[in-house]
Amino acid sequence: AQTLDFRQSLGQIDQFNRTLDQAKGFLSTSETSLSSVTDLLRQARSLAVQGASDNTSAETRQALAGQIQNIITQIGNIGNTSYGTRYVFGGQRTTDKPFQGAGDGFKYVGGSASTGDGDITLDVGRGEALKANVAGDAILSPLVQQTSPGPPPVTSVLGKLRDDIAFGASGEVSRDDLAALDTQINNVLAARADIGAKVQRIDLTKQRNELSKVNFTKFVSDIEDTDIPKAVVELQTAQTAYQAALQATSRSFQNSLLDFLR
Repeated sequence: AQTLDFRQSLGQIDQFNRTLDQAKGFLSTSETSLSSVTDLLRQARSLAVQGASDNTSAETRQALAGQIQNIITQIGNIGNTSYGTRYVFGGQRTTDKPFQGAGDGFKYVGGSASTGDGDITLDVGRGEALKANVAGDAILSPLVQQTSPGPPPVTSVLGKLRDDIAFGASGEVSRDDLAALDTQINNVLAARADIGAKVQRIDLTKQRNELSKVNFTKFVSDIEDTDIPKAVVELQTAQTAYQAALQATSRSFQNSLLDFLR
């Protein structure tokens, strides 16, 4: 009964480790994508600084706005990053692209907190669960009505920056857009830090699981395995004793029934 329990525990550990590997791959892909988003946002901030100057010509402003639009397109494409066949920013709707083109921006159609399918939660241990994703509407959802409190999504901020630069609203750019960009950069960095902490937790959990596997395997071995050299010696000793007993018994009954009848 103990062996069965230990073997069941070993099977559960193997399953948890497979789940941990999937979660780590999902999170690592998300972190790499958000790293690219961070670089793009910093590039957009540099463009915003140029656009905030009253001395910038109209032609230059249009060029800057075009570069901002290109950044929006790149971020929308990053939002459709996949791990294997699953889209990492689509919430629980991992089989369809979460970002679809809509005019100059994108429309988010993935899972979200408002519909209850934004989080992918995996069991990574007995009584231990882990959220293994970042839903696209939390940080990347562009140019759509925001239903949750907090700062607007990344590409909504970029869309306003693009328009303000294009129309020469340098005061809006310097007063509002730069501050909004800084907030978005901090939000993405915070999301990346959270992912990093989860990846570290996964690594520690796997280390703990491997140690548990060693212990459970030893427990099974202690119960089931035989000390072969010791068993061979005991068997030979038993065989010798058995042969000696047979010989002694044979000598004790050398007389036949006829000997007794005489």
